[in-house]
Amino acid sequence: MALFLFALMAVACSKKQGDEELIRQAVAEAAASAGEKDVSGVIKQLSKDYHDDRGLDYRAVKGVIFGELIKPGNVKVFVTAVSVELKPPRAIAVAKAVLVRGKDVKSVKDIVPQDADAYKFTLLFKKEENGWKVFDSSWESVSVAGLL
Repeated sequence: MALFLFALMAVACSKKQGDEELIRQAVAEAAASAGEKDVSGVIKQLSKDYHDDRGLDYRAVKGVIFGELIKPGNVKVFVTAVSVELKPPRAIAVAKAVLVRGKDVKSVKDIVPQDADAYKFTLLFKKEENGWKVFDSSWESVSVAGLL
């Protein structure tokens, strides 16, 4: 679960895109980074000022991500919905995702509900000099069937 949360923080930097599109693309690229077990791609979007209600700061989150990605087996993250609300210089992104570990799943339609976990992630972004960065986040478990 923490894997996807932090996976959501990879970024795509394109000046031609609007802020909402950049945040949506970041979600998609983060999911891909998690699937490739690319730690740097996952943490790329964390603000150095990251701190959440669970007491995790930037360094702690890096450790959590590393710990999740070194586990044996593949990881697949399927983002099924993303909404973005811009409140410059901040933004809120809510993403719903299905995670499958250790199974060779190619698409959402191949997922067996008992082999997956589903989450709703809330990511708080702020605009920094080098782009949108996540400075806080939370997540909750949701029904897998509702996301397939």
